[in-house]
Amino acid sequence: MLSVNGIFEAGKIKLFGDVPKEKRFKVIVTFVEEIDEETFAVREFSAQSKGFDFWIAQEEDLYQDYLDANKGKP
Repeated sequence: MLSVNGIFEAGKIKLFGDVPKEKRFKVIVTFVEEIDEETFAVREFSAQSKGFDFWIAQEEDLYQDYLDANKGKP
């Protein structure tokens, strides 16, 4: 069994995770809750594949620079 989050809008379902594309599966679609526009905008941004890439970009890692500069200091 595999669970994947998604959004239903205007008759279409947008999935936010990887799903097997080579096989066929039985599915159950459950409408959990209606989401307001503000919540939708935040979820839409965070679901973008590159929305949080700054977390893995070395040039954005300011905290690691601080740790490296202060190694061995109490």
